[in-house]
Amino acid sequence: MGEPNRSDGPRDTFHKYDRREDDNRWDARAATEEFDTTRDTGSAFEEDVENVMTRAQATLSLTSAWFSNFSTLAQLELDRTLSAGKRIAALSLILLPLAFVLFVSLCGGLGLLGYYFSQSIYVGFAVFLFTQVLLLAGIAIYINQLRKLLGFEETKRQAREALNDVTEFFK
Repeated sequence: MGEPNRSDGPRDTFHKYDRREDDNRWDARAATEEFDTTRDTGSAFEEDVENVMTRAQATLSLTSAWFSNFSTLAQLELDRTLSAGKRIAALSLILLPLAFVLFVSLCGGLGLLGYYFSQSIYVGFAVFLFTQVLLLAGIAIYINQLRKLLGFEETKRQAREALNDVTEFFK
């Protein structure tokens, strides 16, 4: 009976040793699985790269669409500006001789009416000048309204918005 006890002692010791060795191996395996970032990092890195590439492609397509719309807007505003410029030039050329004749006849006629009713040359001349000032002011106001059509206001606004969006994106 003593021998089985003796043999049990080393067997238990060996068994315990073997078990400890297995536990240590299990712990080492668990530690390497827990801290093995090469496998997870590789797939996470690939997913990150794929995600960044997808976002870059989406940004590129949005940017190209924006540039297309922006160039269309700039072209439309250029057409509108050229059209308004042509109208201003044509009106100015037509307006010069007509304005002179109209000024003289209208102001002279109103000055004569003022003179007729007041029998004063000063009142007639004042009506003549006042009529000229009113007509010139009306023409100047109309030209100012046409000048509002000149330029690229919407294009500038869109460019400012795009710059603001880009700066907000990179903040």
